[in-house]
Amino acid sequence: MELLKRKNFYQTLTIFIWLSFLFIIEATGKLQIYINKKFFPFTILGSFILLVLFIVKLKKIKKEHFEKIDIISLLSFLLFLFPVLLATIVRPGNLPVLAAGKRGISQEFTGGDVMAILKEQLEMEGNYKKMNIKQLLTFSKNKPEEIDGKEVSVEGFVFKQDNGKEGFMLVRFLITCCAADATPLGVDVVYQDAGQLKQDEWVKVYGKCSVEENKLTILAEEVKVTQPPRDVYLY
Repeated sequence: MELLKRKNFYQTLTIFIWLSFLFIIEATGKLQIYINKKFFPFTILGSFILLVLFIVKLKKIKKEHFEKIDIISLLSFLLFLFPVLLATIVRPGNLPVLAAGKRGISQEFTGGDVMAILKEQLEMEGNYKKMNIKQLLTFSKNKPEEIDGKEVSVEGFVFKQDNGKEGFMLVRFLITCCAADATPLGVDVVYQDAGQLKQDEWVKVYGKCSVEENKLTILAEEVKVTQPPRDVYLY
């Protein structure tokens, strides 16, 4: 019981819980739910540093001279563990359509590199060029002539305003840093059978792009209900 009075014990326990949490989300491939992929190396480095700290603290935990825990220190440790507790309870996944509506769906994207997209070897699905919403909005803003009239296939989830009988908005979330700053990007889709689609349902749209005054619309020829991709976010 004396161990529970040691401040060093709670420091070690806090590091261990964080280390275990990071190891689990890294091992299960769920790290991408929380942060942008480009920050993965920093997270792995942080995990290694925590491991070193844990080993050092573990060696000191049973030393004769120790500092007793007080209520302020105990509360500070609980504060450090709150993000882990929140992630465990909430179990984040794909952000719902409600979040898209509240955050406001952007139909413009200015941060994309058109030349980089042009150099990519984009896949084809039959006669349709396979693209994502970020790529489409990058073209419509910077080089609309490159996408106007082109046949594309693109996937996302359905967002309907009002009845949505004649069309809907196809949406994907874009992560810059982490899930907290996720921005919904959307493209208007004209589809005569839109009334049969459910809100928040993942679909793949096949159709022709139409760009007027830098605003992109997809004239859908076919819409297929599909499963969400393994990685639901764009980066």
